[in-house]
Amino acid sequence: MIIFFFASCGQDIQGSYSGLVEGREVTLQFKDDKQVIIDGYFPISLVGTWVEEKTFEEPLIWISFDGPEEKPFRLRFELKAEGENFRLTGIKARPLGKGTKLNSIKIQGAPVFKKSS
Repeated sequence: MIIFFFASCGQDIQGSYSGLVEGREVTLQFKDDKQVIIDGYFPISLVGTWVEEKTFEEPLIWISFDGPEEKPFRLRFELKAEGENFRLTGIKARPLGKGTKLNSIKIQGAPVFKKSS
């Protein structure tokens, strides 16, 4: 089991978190070995990995997903811990290819992913 500790408080992020993103119910399932499965954002489930990004004032969680072979792209969800939940601070995406950069995707509000019981 992976246990992740934020600088301010310890928190086990393994498990499922759900939130409403642009009218879609999106679920993030944190698994062993920093693996994450996202359901509801793209027509099929995507598998990715998370890292703690510490270059900002507060630690963030960045989750990167690659699209399917028939539609290659990179998708990144950027999350900030709020108690046992996460606030979505940004989504970035790009087609896979040499020299392409991640572009911000405009989202309304700041959706919260709440831990499922």
